[in-house]
This record gives sequence, structure tokens and C-alpha cells, in this order.
Amino acid sequence: MDRGVRGGHRDLPASMMDSMNDDQIIALARKQVNAKRMAAVEQRWSGLWRWLPPTLVVLTLALFVAVPGPFHQKLLLSMGGVCALRPSHSYFAGGLQFPLESRTSGIYAGFLLALVWLLVRGRLGARRLGSPLVIGVLTLMVGSMAFDGINSTLFEVGLPYLYMPTNPLRLATGLLSGIAMAPFLVWLWSVVAAPRNVMPSRPVLGALRELAVPLALAAGFAALMVNGGTTFYYPVALTSVIGVVLLPARVTVIPILMLGGLEGRVTQLRQMVGPSALAVLVAFGVLALMTGLRWAATGPAWQL
Repeated sequence: MDRGVRGGHRDLPASMMDSMNDDQIIALARKQVNAKRMAAVEQRWSGLWRWLPPTLVVLTLALFVAVPGPFHQKLLLSMGGVCALRPSHSYFAGGLQFPLESRTSGIYAGFLLALVWLLVRGRLGARRLGSPLVIGVLTLMVGSMAFDGINSTLFEVGLPYLYMPTNPLRLATGLLSGIAMAPFLVWLWSVVAAPRNVMPSRPVLGALRELAVPLALAAGFAALMVNGGTTFYYPVALTSVIGVVLLPARVTVIPILMLGGLEGRVTQLRQMVGPSALAVLVAFGVLALMTGLRWAATGPAWQL
């Protein structure tokens, strides 16, 4: 019997021990030990550490809004570290360039739309991704973006290419790739965070038909983006920009959970408040660093 179990064993009432066999005593002792460990983790993420990261996230966003300048221009400049912001690769709304190029807009918007849909469907915590067919289709969706990107690169460097690159294709393959990334990351997060002693629930994607809603949302997003009117600038721009923050944050929260003692112990959403906000802060920091390096290397940002 290990040390933790022996410690839990001493906490059991004598009357209870008399009516239990050895296996039951060991199981109950281990349960008590795990409860104590979880209480220690809860203590670590309570108080200051639970509310400080969310507060800093709100203050960062407030500071971004308060900085002088047109909001659409601040969005554009803040994305300088994410993509090249080439006008030829971008869509415009009433003369305003969207803050991300067409392919990049598709990737991050597709990810956000699919993630929201999976959360609404209650797939957070599902530790099975899906059938081999579903996984194969998701892989092809990501591959479509890679294939189109390679073809576009060949065209731009003057090498033989298969077809003429276009912004609609960049946007479409980006959306497909982003949609496919969301289930993979939900599954990865669930494998790390969900309790191990719970039998795997329904998969993140049980059938290909469950992709219908994310694909329909992506089609609506694409229609608004190519519309060209100023009415839809902010809904489209903010959807992709929020995706820029949430995708790396979704990845970053995994090591935060592991280092913070929450690996395999997340049973309530409130446990995720502090770690998730901390991951968003890390995403903000990386984004600011990349943007600063880009404008330092290429010249004044206000030339855009």
C-alpha cells in the first residue's frame, strides 16, 4: 500500500474499517487522498489567482480600446505579427481592409465558429475524437489549406503551379482548415483535463453530418466578408480577430493545466476561469511581441 493510501487509511473510522474488506478500504482511502489533493489544487487557483488573470484581460482590452485612433486601424495594425496584410490577398469592406488576409481570416474564423458550436453541443470533455472516417475528413480539410497554400507559394515565386490562386479559394480552404482544427483541440484539451476514471463519453464529432452547422456558419461568414459593404465590417473583423486570440490560448491552456495541477481533475467550468484567462494573457503577450517585431523590421506601422 503506497504512502498516500496509508495516510488516507489512518483517517478512516475504525467502525467503518471493521465492516469493509481490504479492497474497499484501499479504494476509500485513495478517494480521500485524491480529494485532499484536489482541495490543495482548488486552494492554489482560488482567491487572487482565480480573478487576477480575468481582471488583467479586461484591463488589456480596455487599454486597447482607449488608445487613440480609429478602431479599425488599430485592429489592422495589431494583426501585423499574424500575417503580411497584403492588400492583394485581402478583402475590403467599404474601403476598409480587413485586419487579416483572406486565408488567415478563414482559419481563425472557422476555428472560432466551430469551437462555439462544439461548446453549445456540450462536447467539452469528450475524450474521443471520432470515427476513422471523421478523422480522415478533418485531415483532408486541413490538407486542402496546405495544398492551396503550396500552390499559391509556387505561383508567387515564379515556379510551375497547378491553378491560379484566388482570394475566394484562400478564404474557403482557410475556413475548412479552421473548422477542422477545433475538434482536434477540443479532444486534446479533454484528454488532458477530463478525469481519467470516467468512461469516454460520446465523441467530439459523432458523424460527418455534425459538420453541417459549422460549414453553414462558415459559408455565412464568407458571404459577409466578400459582400464589400461597411455594414458587416466589424462582425467579420472581430470574428477573425477573436479567433486569433482563442486558438493559441486554447493550446497554451493545456500546459497551464498540467503545471497548475489540474491535469485530469477538471470537473467544473469554474476551475477553468483562472487558467483560461492566463492563457489569453499569454496569447496577448505573444501577439504584441510578434506585432512589435514586425513593425520594427518593416518600418512605421502608420504607413498602412
